[in-house]
Amino acid sequence: MITSVKFCINHSIKISNLDKKNPCMDFKPGYNILIGRNGSGKSTALRAIARCSMCSVRRDQDDVIKYITTETLNPNMGGIFSNREEMIQGIRAMFKSHGQGVLDSLRNQSHTKETVILIDSPETGQDMESSEAIYRGLLRMAKDYQVIVATNSLVFMERGNLIDIGRQTLPRLVKATRRLAGRFTLSEKNPTG
Repeated sequence: MITSVKFCINHSIKISNLDKKNPCMDFKPGYNILIGRNGSGKSTALRAIARCSMCSVRRDQDDVIKYITTETLNPNMGGIFSNREEMIQGIRAMFKSHGQGVLDSLRNQSHTKETVILIDSPETGQDMESSEAIYRGLLRMAKDYQVIVATNSLVFMERGNLIDIGRQTLPRLVKATRRLAGRFTLSEKNPTG
């Protein structure tokens, strides 16, 4: 389990709202959610945790981190497959929409020795029902793994450790969602029938 990260100078300047003298971020067991406006550094934080040897990640010695990005979730990316699982996902995706391909990819992730799962933007290409299904799956995963998600989707923000790297992100998202929803009216008539 990752307990905290002290970001190197290269990453700390790209992540909003970090104390520049002590650029740290703390995590809890289970489900953690990084929130913030676009460009606030959510994806940067995940990349730094997964790949930067200069960032100091406090974690259990035997932790294995799996980093899942929007690029690795998109089976339509094409190119060369590094394993059989990717090849199968790529072939399946040729017959599905982008959103269905991403959902299928998430459903079929293989899990071996990882103890920490980092997921960047799991809502990519998803409708509300699929996002909710992914969210429920992440909560189930968080019982066995530490899950750290970067998102701006309200669907994924419940029942976890919210880490706001923006400025009042959650209240702003809720307010904007209410304002937007208030502009719509539902028709009693079925448009197809």
